[in-house]
Amino acid sequence: MQQIKSSFMMIKNRGVHFMYFIPFTDELISEAGQLLSKRHKLDREILSVLPIECEDENYATTAVKTIWSRPNSSGVAAMEDGKLIGYLIGQKMENPLRGRHVWMNLEGHAISCNTYVELYRDLYSEASQLWVDEGYYSHFALIPASQPELLHSWFRLGFGFEQTHALLSLFDREFPLPLSIPNVEIRLASPEDRSLVEEIANIIRIHQNKAPVFAYSLRDDPEELRKGYAGLLDDHDVDFWIALKDGKIVSFQGYFPFDRSNVNLNVPDRCVELGVAGTLDQYRGQGINYALTLHGLAHAKKKGYVSCMTDWRETNLQSSRYWPRQGFLPVSYRVSRLIDSRITLVKE
Repeated sequence: MQQIKSSFMMIKNRGVHFMYFIPFTDELISEAGQLLSKRHKLDREILSVLPIECEDENYATTAVKTIWSRPNSSGVAAMEDGKLIGYLIGQKMENPLRGRHVWMNLEGHAISCNTYVELYRDLYSEASQLWVDEGYYSHFALIPASQPELLHSWFRLGFGFEQTHALLSLFDREFPLPLSIPNVEIRLASPEDRSLVEEIANIIRIHQNKAPVFAYSLRDDPEELRKGYAGLLDDHDVDFWIALKDGKIVSFQGYFPFDRSNVNLNVPDRCVELGVAGTLDQYRGQGINYALTLHGLAHAKKKGYVSCMTDWRETNLQSSRYWPRQGFLPVSYRVSRLIDSRITLVKE
């Protein structure tokens, strides 16, 4: 990364303090871990469902080190009187879905508790110029949901809502079962349901392609989708719940165990992921998905899970309204910004 030259003079306690920016380096990982652990502690004061181990400085430092060690990672650090007060790390990536883009994880940014959130805008300003100069125009960031002012600072940078990640505590929640819907059978799917499951494989893709989501999916091959969904029935770790009416699946939900081998500031121990869910349009509003949700969550709790995570597109009107009503609390947001690539044609 090229040298960053920007600096600012700040007045604090009647003294003059200089803040300046430098490229993020290995030597700053430990200090960054301290900032991250303190940020997560503040997050947990508001959202106690978040994992407590991330408050530990060693854990947080490992999280920063993991992010920083990924290929094509780059970042900036804000320094004041020789001390780190903020950092931002992004990973330059390229794939068929998003093209050339930069991904900023939850672990990839934090500022001092005594620093105003405006610093995030300065950090992004320093880092983004370097990314754009290298041809990375799509930027994505994961932001904690517990601090609205922090999120607002990213909105003021031109970012917008894209995805919400939410947690539901199962520990102290009771599920009123059995809950039945007339003429609807609710149960776990088995390999014998393969053909029925294949028939509903395109529900989510079709829904997400329409207004106001307009979400492009690479998995546009219907046959590949059918095989993928049918394959879930052979995975003993996956619970695939189905609601059947008149011999066909009208609603479904898939629950997946989380891999806790990786550092994750969102996922607590014994957490299950509600990874896929869909209902045929003509069967919405009949309580079928609600009954399916109660069965699925009750079963997850019985298996020993204490929390459930799911996520949804904010532009998906049905999901963004339904899941919060079931008690899912947003714990982080994915925001995105697309920069007009023609900016590189402007000559000074």
